[in-house]
Amino acid sequence: MIVGFDWGNNETKIVCPIGLIKFPSQIGEYSERNLESKHGDYDMSFEHKGRKGFAGTLALESDFGGSIMGESKSHQDALIRLLLGLFHCGNSTSYQVVVGQPISMHTPAEKKAIKDMIIGKHTITVNDFTRTFTITDCEIAAEGGASFWSAPVSGTVRIIDVGSATINCASLINKKYLNKDSFTLPFGMETIQTNDLNDLARGIYSNTSKRWKKEDAVLLIGGVAKSLVEPMRAYYPNVEVMKSTVKENGTINEVEPIFANAAGFYAIGRGLYDINKKQKRSV
Repeated sequence: MIVGFDWGNNETKIVCPIGLIKFPSQIGEYSERNLESKHGDYDMSFEHKGRKGFAGTLALESDFGGSIMGESKSHQDALIRLLLGLFHCGNSTSYQVVVGQPISMHTPAEKKAIKDMIIGKHTITVNDFTRTFTITDCEIAAEGGASFWSAPVSGTVRIIDVGSATINCASLINKKYLNKDSFTLPFGMETIQTNDLNDLARGIYSNTSKRWKKEDAVLLIGGVAKSLVEPMRAYYPNVEVMKSTVKENGTINEVEPIFANAAGFYAIGRGLYDINKKQKRSV
């Protein structure tokens, strides 16, 4: 099964053949509960290689529940998040996945570390049910930039991907990445002190304006994309929310901008892994 997996620090987003999946990314320690309440649809108690914990909506019960922030996804919490997500992707025993890494950390060393961590056979127990499956293939795509493949167009495109810990700013010209104009800003919605989107827009512009032009076509993705359009128009008049789509079984469906990266990863995965595809694209 091909899976596009966006392991964001706030929410995990997945696009796969069975549809779209989204759940809180928080992971915490395990404890015995005298009072057991349901906190949400993704209450997860897990065990992996002797480590027990709570995840998703159940991480509320952990004293140290949360997400490891930062630009690298090469850590065990990210692996557990991936395994928890694949657990919910039907009953396949084999997966081919595309995951993301911030542009600033999209390096050969980081990509190798993530692949070494992911590829192979895994066993995880979730809510007392144990599954074993194999991740046969893994590719690492650039967060933000990879979303382009969910809605590809020609010309020059700037993409702003506002996440919880980082903001990825990607540039493409005629479907080719422009490295010198692509970068990661080291702040996000959960690491800034203000909730004012006008201040956020100014902060983004103060960084991107060093390389981008005011008249450029700019596309916004992420959970805050729709709310950020008007504040960003003060700086980039041609800004819009990316109209990301997922194609499956001959049907094309538009998805919310929070799924843009996962949709792009899924499109890349189909191009890389689908035996019916003749061309491969750069990630």
